[in-house]
Amino acid sequence: MADDWPVVGLLAVLGVLLVVTAGVALTGLFGLFGSGGTGTATESAAVPTPTETPPAERGTTAGEPFTLDTRRVDPCGMLCRNVTSTVTNEQSTVARDLTVRTRLYAGNDTDGEVRWRGTERVARLGPGETYTATQRVELQLDAALAVRDADGWVTIRTTVESADQSVTITDRRQVT
Repeated sequence: MADDWPVVGLLAVLGVLLVVTAGVALTGLFGLFGSGGTGTATESAAVPTPTETPPAERGTTAGEPFTLDTRRVDPCGMLCRNVTSTVTNEQSTVARDLTVRTRLYAGNDTDGEVRWRGTERVARLGPGETYTATQRVELQLDAALAVRDADGWVTIRTTVESADQSVTITDRRQVT
């Protein structure tokens, strides 16, 4: 029994260390991802809800074959958002084999690592028609930390491509 005391002492020290580390980590996570008082009680702060970007800043211009609009951003967890967007065929002809590729970067540019990517395929979109889709954006912890380190700024680069046309739209948002 006397030989067991060093092991019991070591386990006790490790247990205290784990409790303290967990407390610091949780305090740090909630402090890291806090909304700075601008969010509501129902929002999760790890993947904050983006603020609306004025249309003039969205990167789309008149005469583009496709336009893209983010309609809703709903929390689905601490590191998750359901993002509902629409793509509209602005052409006078049918767009076939439409693919929408989205890449999210932390910060105000696309020089860094892609933090999230998604692809949506649409077989056909008639002239003036709009397609609406909801994609689940789930960030890894390192991606959420990168967004926090970029003062909440994200850059979303979306390429809408059909058999005949292609347009890339860049949207910068500060998430709250």
